[in-house]
Amino acid sequence: MANGPRIAPITPQEMSGSQKLLVDLAAHNGAPDPLVASIFVKSEIGRLWLRTWNEILNGGSLPVPLKEMCRVLISTKHFCGYCSTVRSRVARENGLTEEKLMAILDFENADVLSAREKAALRFATRFKQGDDGIDSDDVYADLKAHFSDEEIIELALLCGETDGIGKFARSLNLRSWEEACTIQPKLQEGQVAAAAE
Repeated sequence: MANGPRIAPITPQEMSGSQKLLVDLAAHNGAPDPLVASIFVKSEIGRLWLRTWNEILNGGSLPVPLKEMCRVLISTKHFCGYCSTVRSRVARENGLTEEKLMAILDFENADVLSAREKAALRFATRFKQGDDGIDSDDVYADLKAHFSDEEIIELALLCGETDGIGKFARSLNLRSWEEACTIQPKLQEGQVAAAAE
């Protein structure tokens, strides 16, 4: 982060009560973390998004660890150093280890992941691939073998939020991909493996 964030975070002294609550919640939940929350709370819509994101990632019917794996996978696909290294405390408290999380980098061959988790990660990968990535009966047949309609909607909305907001977070210059690979070297290994395919 050579020049710092492109939008400065609000300082604790400048925060209103509701802004502080949202930043404190980010600190408690871990994803997003307080840095990005301290930027987003500067906007009314940013505050609304933080509330919505907390529900998407930590609420609903899908397990938080599964959603966290999809979030981080999509983040690695657009090389967001920030989002790829931020970790959900809620997912960790629900059993997601760093080893299992990093298995997403080669998920189809990862013995630690279930068929259901692999199906979600396939969907997240296809979602990230482009506009037509998920527009297929085969994609939905794969999903429906593992998820209810309610869960598919939740997964798709999670992927959409992660992709869009992740691109914005990357552009804020919070953490470079190189810094992320120093924090979590497996990110670099995954990038090299993907390039070799």
